[in-house]
Amino acid sequence: MNKPTAEEEDQQALERLQESENKAPAQSRPHKDAVVVEGVDNLMTHLARCCQPIPGDQIKGYITQGRGISVHRADCEQLEELSHHAPERIIDTVWGSGFVGSYILTIRVEAMERGGLLKDITTLLTNEKIKVTSMKSRSDYKRQLSIMDFDLEVNNIEVLSRVTKRIEQIKDVMNVKRLG
Repeated sequence: MNKPTAEEEDQQALERLQESENKAPAQSRPHKDAVVVEGVDNLMTHLARCCQPIPGDQIKGYITQGRGISVHRADCEQLEELSHHAPERIIDTVWGSGFVGSYILTIRVEAMERGGLLKDITTLLTNEKIKVTSMKSRSDYKRQLSIMDFDLEVNNIEVLSRVTKRIEQIKDVMNVKRLG
């Protein structure tokens, strides 16, 4: 049996990712006491999809109409927009002791196009025990770039920081950033 080419290895890695997409998604809702609003108990909270906050991020709350508190990263562009329209609805929030489980967020990897790149990234994520819930890839042929978005399941900001630093060290990777 011949050794697979780098392109074949990338295709196999992509197929494994697509198989894992069909599994149940992570718990992305905070548990009781996951987010604490100063001086108030038992508020309904949910994590904003726009910025995907995870434990360790600086966070702020936005009082919604009928849906409790929407929790955003403090640097969220949408939260900034909301604060211009209704600054009285922005409240201080912090992570409590009740956060457990996993959170899903998206990272973008920009790298020089080459065979075996996807395999290198997915191998690293596997070794770090990071679950990939989905992945999108596109090529910028003029600049010979591969742009890949990975939805990752992580527990906190420290895990995310470690993984992004490791991905940045992969050959031909130019940039890794968190989206949202």
